[in-house]
Amino acid sequence: MNTAVLSPVYADRTKAPSTFLRVAKNVMKALVESRARSAERELRRHLALRADLSRKQDHSADFLRQTTDLPFKI
Repeated sequence: MNTAVLSPVYADRTKAPSTFLRVAKNVMKALVESRARSAERELRRHLALRADLSRKQDHSADFLRQTTDLPFKI
């Protein structure tokens, strides 16, 4: 009587992903990374703008206290 031995190497044969799936996965990964970099850049720009605006002083009270008229009409 002959017995067949099935090697586990042959039992677990998984298909490699197709070229299209690999390309699509790489494109999606690149798109996500690009969007993350863009969002990070926008956040840095926003924070810099807020910091710049908070550094500027408001002189509007000085103009409200002026006793002399301005040389032109607003």
